[in-house]
Amino acid sequence: MPGFLLSLARIGSYRSLPFAVASAVLTVPVSPFALAAAVSVEAESRVRALLALLALAVLMGLLGLLGPVRRVGIGLANTLLGAGIPAPSGRPDGASRLRSGLWLALHTAASGVLLIVLAFLGLGLLVPAVWLTGGQDQISLFWDHVPLGAWTLPFALVLLAAALVLTAAATRGFRAGAVTLLGPSDAERAALAERRAALLAQRNRLARELHDSIGHTLTTSTIQAAAAAELVEADPAQARRALGTIEEASRSALEDLDHVLGLLREEPAAKEPTRTLTEVDVLAVRAREAGLDVRLSVTGPVATLPAAVSREGYRIVQEGLTNALRHAGPGAVDIRVTAGPDHLAIAVENALATEDPRPGRRGLTGLAERVEALRGELAAGPDDGRWRLRATIPLRAGA
Repeated sequence: MPGFLLSLARIGSYRSLPFAVASAVLTVPVSPFALAAAVSVEAESRVRALLALLALAVLMGLLGLLGPVRRVGIGLANTLLGAGIPAPSGRPDGASRLRSGLWLALHTAASGVLLIVLAFLGLGLLVPAVWLTGGQDQISLFWDHVPLGAWTLPFALVLLAAALVLTAAATRGFRAGAVTLLGPSDAERAALAERRAALLAQRNRLARELHDSIGHTLTTSTIQAAAAAELVEADPAQARRALGTIEEASRSALEDLDHVLGLLREEPAAKEPTRTLTEVDVLAVRAREAGLDVRLSVTGPVATLPAAVSREGYRIVQEGLTNALRHAGPGAVDIRVTAGPDHLAIAVENALATEDPRPGRRGLTGLAERVEALRGELAAGPDDGRWRLRATIPLRAGA
């Protein structure tokens, strides 16, 4: 109750008023049919009025069975009430249509009652004005004539408070009813969860692509740029080679970035760069030019590996070299790629740094997801003074 009283100070608590007006507007197309049905019956005027209201409720309920009308109802509830109902996807099922029809009939009736009550309360607020202007000495109130006086001022305040409380309570009631009757069905919730999972998976994929490709290139380019700055006068030829490596790596990163941006924009023309283990020697050359002592060993027919396995293998070596560029201690970085008949095995080993070992794990998390998607295994961590990254990916089912 204290929370409700505090809500009276917020303008959003009175959204039921414009919502009720919008509901009244929705009845305009069907009102002539409701009136025609009531007029066609031989009865007293009061009975005909009741029949007209009943016919109007029935027609609004039938109108609410339509899918587009349900969408409009959800849009109005979200816009005017702040209900936050997810937009429906696909055609609604029978239960959703029935709930939508029930909601349209109920909130139309409740909106009519609210507008009528607020109109009477509004008329009551005019009583002090009648007394102050001296237009009348008494008014008819509660089936009796009551003399006007100073009591009309607190009477108007009571009516105003009642109108505010009623409107705020109606807002809460409308919002709760909309969420209950227009909210997603179990099937729609499942579809919504699937869409969210697919979106999250896509975002994770984009994050992995950016981290693996752009992160590696930036690390290599930073080291090469620092080396070129030191050698530009002492060894211009070596500085030019370093700049050439930066140019080549940047061009490769631009291709990866163009692919990722194409995915974000849903452009079908954005073609994924095909980097496979057949290009692993390029990674080793760039790392050597960046200052690493890389010893690369490739065994087996890597050119005949499945495309997906070869692409992920390239990323594994790339991430291992990126980590080595950032964190490796003095000594050689050993890379072993073994393509056997049943498995692809990759190992990247380097000496541990003496300070601040491995502060980030985002890249390894992405690698673990890649390897797991191919039913493989990944292990990474310090071992006997060295950092070891090992991945094993099966090439056949059950291998």
